[in-house]
Amino acid sequence: MNIQTIMERLGLPKHSHTIYTTIRKHGPLLASHIVTRSNIHRPATYRALKALQKHQFIFTSHDGKRRFYHAAHQSIITATFTQATHKAAQQVAQNSLEADLYLQKKIIFLTGKDAVRKAFDDVIEHTPKGETFYRYTSEKNLDEVNRMLPKNYRLRRDGKKLERLVISNPLSGKQKRPRLERFIRYIPHDVDQFQQNIIQLVYGDRISLIDLNSLHTIIIENKALADFQKVIFKQLYRNLSDQ
Repeated sequence: MNIQTIMERLGLPKHSHTIYTTIRKHGPLLASHIVTRSNIHRPATYRALKALQKHQFIFTSHDGKRRFYHAAHQSIITATFTQATHKAAQQVAQNSLEADLYLQKKIIFLTGKDAVRKAFDDVIEHTPKGETFYRYTSEKNLDEVNRMLPKNYRLRRDGKKLERLVISNPLSGKQKRPRLERFIRYIPHDVDQFQQNIIQLVYGDRISLIDLNSLHTIIIENKALADFQKVIFKQLYRNLSDQ
């Protein structure tokens, strides 16, 4: 890679390469001489000189009040670029790692029957005591879902005095036993089919999506998304019947 390209990639001002080359070829030079020999306007010359000196691509000496500019060896420029490239690569790697860690912390992917158990465990763990969580449920086989629940799920849920609002399809919802802390409303048959065999749970600062067809579960921790889903759920719930 040539020196001009390196300087451009390092973000040096326009004409920096020309100024450096002029000093290297004819220096040491006074600033006025650099302007004359490079045929570059004085303000642009001084901007380039300042940047080149900051990167130590040029240095100065004095003869009384006169300041002369000298060009450093080209190896310094290539070494600086190599170091900057390495640093940038490290930063990209670090950003990628931080992004991966963020996603690992904020988005959890699970699979299998155990994933369903962990999703309901997560509801109990991250719903504050005495609060309400929200459930969309279109499961086709309620008994099968119940078998995948944690063994102490209901005991822990009731121990925290958690209430729940449920939006269900009539086939599934009416299989559930009446409970004081559970309130179910139904998607009408004449509106749309609600039998995708999917469960969505909204609780605390989290959302869980459970695909009972493939037994894949996604848990997302994001307060804004959870609050957004709660608003939608409540609006829909108010407009549905409990019959």
